[in-house]
Amino acid sequence: MDPLKAAWDNTPTPSRNTAEIAAIIDQQASPVMRGIRKQLIIELLGYTAFLVVYYDFFDGDKKPFYLNALLVISLLFLLAYNVAGYTLAKNPSMGNSLLESMQRQLQRLKRYALVSVSSRILAFAGIFTFFLAGIHWNSSKYAAIGVIILGIIVQQFFLRRIWMGRIKRLSDTIAGLKG
Repeated sequence: MDPLKAAWDNTPTPSRNTAEIAAIIDQQASPVMRGIRKQLIIELLGYTAFLVVYYDFFDGDKKPFYLNALLVISLLFLLAYNVAGYTLAKNPSMGNSLLESMQRQLQRLKRYALVSVSSRILAFAGIFTFFLAGIHWNSSKYAAIGVIILGIIVQQFFLRRIWMGRIKRLSDTIAGLKG
């Protein structure tokens, strides 16, 4: 084992400056970033396709302008949420130390979690307002909308729990680094 240890100890360590390391990171796209970028592109194409056809398919021409604008703004909320997530993942916070970087990232993550939950709530509210305007209501339609709203509430509850778990894990890691 001594010759192996000696060989390990005598192996020269390549020295790289910060610019070289940043260039290496930029050249090698992370699989996570590729996945986020792929999801962003697919959703952008989906939202664009929906916006192209909704006017004819969902009688957008028969609804008031403010409902059409509300639907477009709601879809933009969903797209903004995805772009903000991609930006957060692509540009991590940099500080003078690992601890400072993690604290900055925690603050950014808390803001993003708020944007995540609130943008989805606002987007769903706008989309439902568009689709539910002008419906002749009866008891079965009230029941259906109740089930849909309950599903959205459950989804938002779990989304909030997921974000709180992520924030807690990062907070615990920061607390562990502080000692």
